[in-house]
Amino acid sequence: MNGKEALTPREFLRIADFFATNGYRLGPKIGEGTYSKVRIAERSNNGEFLAVKIIDKRIAKKSYVTKFLPRELEIAVLVKHPNVICTYEILHQGELVYIIMDYAERGDLLQLIQTCGGVSEKEAKRMFKEMAEAVKYLHNLGIAHRDLKCENILIMRDKRIALSDFGFSRLYLDQQHGDVTSKTYCGSRAYASPELLRGAPYDPRTNDVWSLGVILFIMICGKMPFDDRNLKLMLKKQMSEGVTVPETVKTQVSSECVRLVHQILDPNTDSRPGVVDILQSDWLN
Repeated sequence: MNGKEALTPREFLRIADFFATNGYRLGPKIGEGTYSKVRIAERSNNGEFLAVKIIDKRIAKKSYVTKFLPRELEIAVLVKHPNVICTYEILHQGELVYIIMDYAERGDLLQLIQTCGGVSEKEAKRMFKEMAEAVKYLHNLGIAHRDLKCENILIMRDKRIALSDFGFSRLYLDQQHGDVTSKTYCGSRAYASPELLRGAPYDPRTNDVWSLGVILFIMICGKMPFDDRNLKLMLKKQMSEGVTVPETVKTQVSSECVRLVHQILDPNTDSRPGVVDILQSDWLN
């Protein structure tokens, strides 16, 4: 995850000086994305550790800079929920954008699963309920995340779940026409719904729900529900065969949990539950 450090010593010192003048001490790199790096930052006045996402517009595609980045910045400062990463400040320095936000000391869900091989049903229930509450909150604000995956589910110091990374998110409601559909193929295809994979306009809310189902499957099974190496075969399996929870897992988790996985990973959007239905399910109550 750490990769090779791209900054020269001079560039790092220039950025560090900029942060110092804004009340922060810049620390080591803890992650990276396509157009960004994530570093630790310490608030100078109280020693609080934060994370800073450093986005370099010079290496990003024009569509990202003009379309996706403005959305990410708008949404990042809009959302305030205990299960969503909090953004405290956005700074600009030339072609660099700095998003200063909560630091998740326990890493992300993918790291947890890779280390432990899975999550107990009790812990999965707590974590999944927090994810669903966060998605409900976003949808009530008219925000679709569109990139829900284990890497974007962060774990805070108190073990609280926090959704992160609004790089593909959008305010989906057309106030004039009431249109909620998306046409952009985005996110990770292993977590993408059949309707998105088919390339047709889709409701981003039902796509978010499908992604939640994939995450739940991974938590209880320790593996992906579908093999995404061949897109056509994956779509065919999603549509004709559906998801299969291993028999060994069925003996370890409740029937209510298994039933919810099947309900969420329903290729039929008309019968797939909404996030409110999920929160009212037998498993979560």
